[in-house]
Amino acid sequence: MERSLPTGVANAEVAFADDKDGFVLSAGSPAGPCQTQTADLWHTADGAGSWQKVTVTGIADAMCKRGLASADATHPLLTAYGPNSGPVIYRSADGGRTWTASKPLPDPPGFRFTTQGGVVILPGRPRALGAVVLIDAQAYGERTRYVFRSTDSGASWTYASTVPTVEGTVAYVTATRWVQIAPPSSSRETTDGGASWHAYSTDYSQAAPIAPEIVFGDATIGYATVRGATQRTVDGGAHWTAIKTPGTG
Repeated sequence: MERSLPTGVANAEVAFADDKDGFVLSAGSPAGPCQTQTADLWHTADGAGSWQKVTVTGIADAMCKRGLASADATHPLLTAYGPNSGPVIYRSADGGRTWTASKPLPDPPGFRFTTQGGVVILPGRPRALGAVVLIDAQAYGERTRYVFRSTDSGASWTYASTVPTVEGTVAYVTATRWVQIAPPSSSRETTDGGASWHAYSTDYSQAAPIAPEIVFGDATIGYATVRGATQRTVDGGAHWTAIKTPGTG
């Protein structure tokens, strides 16, 4: 059965913790270069059959909002970013009603910019794996990406790794195993939390010239989507099969 977003909501981000509990983040138009942006949140407990708007406290208007994720039914996360500060990760422990912001992501080693100089750092989507949360980020206009790690559910962050190539998408399979799905012969893998990377063999391919979004539900099953096409892996990313995208013919 197809389900819809809350009435009147468009250009929203959706994150589900399981087949029943999910959240929708709807951000307003930003003021200035991400100086401020308001955000609304909805929650469903019946697989998007119905939605309830959440009365939110703790999310400041400052900075733009993106990167909604859901560790479980009561622990959503989202990111905020803007000039003159590294991104912060907001976390909630009560189903999205109250939120607390982390300290800004630190500048990575050797970073040739400084967030205090007006450079905007764009964060990806957080990936929660128990108390460990991972996120990648890159400076606006730059291609090099850096991975950051939290071991306290998103309260504090440290630099973890520099992604070895600028192509492709980093997918967090487990807390220590990550794969970077890139063009043929360019994919990489780390099994030690980013301390080292090596070549990775995968048969993933696509026609679209942009990187897919890849999410793993566990250590073996993952999904990749790009421009409406969806593929699935059941062996941790080595082999992929096209599947029907929900809502298509």
